[in-house]
Amino acid sequence: MVIGIIGASLAGLVAGKRLAKAGHDVTVIERNRSMGGTLASVELDNMMLDYGVPHLYAQTATFQEYIQKQRREEDVLEWEGEFGLYDGNVLHDEDPQSLPFTFYAFKDGINTIAQRLSRWVDLKSQTNAGGLTYIGPDRGKKRSWMINLTNINVFECDAVIIATPAPEAYGVLQTAQDETAARKLIRVIDDVSYEDRISLAATYDQPEPEWKGIRCENSSLAWVGNESAKREVKDKTGLLLQSTDRFFRENEDTDDEEVKRKMLQTASEVVGPWAYKPQSTYLQRWKFFKSKDPLDDYFMELEMIDAPLALVGNYFGGTSLENAYLSGYNLAEYWINKFSDVAVG
Repeated sequence: MVIGIIGASLAGLVAGKRLAKAGHDVTVIERNRSMGGTLASVELDNMMLDYGVPHLYAQTATFQEYIQKQRREEDVLEWEGEFGLYDGNVLHDEDPQSLPFTFYAFKDGINTIAQRLSRWVDLKSQTNAGGLTYIGPDRGKKRSWMINLTNINVFECDAVIIATPAPEAYGVLQTAQDETAARKLIRVIDDVSYEDRISLAATYDQPEPEWKGIRCENSSLAWVGNESAKREVKDKTGLLLQSTDRFFRENEDTDDEEVKRKMLQTASEVVGPWAYKPQSTYLQRWKFFKSKDPLDDYFMELEMIDAPLALVGNYFGGTSLENAYLSGYNLAEYWINKFSDVAVG
């Protein structure tokens, strides 16, 4: 089959790789220049900093197997050690609510995951999918679906995977609801809501701190991460500051420089005055950073035999990076078995 995937998220890239390995012709359409969504890294002052998801951990054998494979290739390190808690007034050395898992980080940045997965697919970046057109069973030589691109072009395919956050998937599905049973999917994903965050990556000309990360309560920051600990850099420091959802909403219309000032001020209250004066910074506003109420299943499918369509993403099965991985993985395994007798188009 020719499969079109809308969104180069982790779930979309995992599904794409597995389906491509099974012999299908897979194209991923991504509106941004970068891929991977919150698998995001940036280089500042010769240091790589993660500014999306700060680390990963595994609860299932499937994801643990993936992590161990990366470890064998010496790309992944265990990111253990001191995780503190800032309660709004005092910084505590230990976080009593720290998850009881082994945390991992990529030596060259967490975006390494997306870079490697994308090698298996045809990636069309900076290409926006505006909607879908269902061709139907009497299509002659045409394929089942047309993905309508906002540059007036179309991409024809036999099957579609929508691997975007739920509100964006909702918008795409609406364009096909009059021609298919897409309303059933729309009604379900309409109830999914998200936490939004602002991330600020910053570098400092000073030795790295001893702690690895700090979870914050009663603060405008949710997380302060020591990125230099992942890179084994001792003579300078890289921090990741992540805001709360509330801070994002309160500062949606605030200019970036003022947002930076506020976040750095709070960071200085958490870890010390030095945090207020970075060398370099990079700010990212994350819409749909983390689902508040994920769906129980790992994917949803529009059951049309002649025109398969499915949804995967970070709102299926849970809220962690692992759940997004499993969403794409499980759909791919299901389709590989379901369409094993379908010839590549």
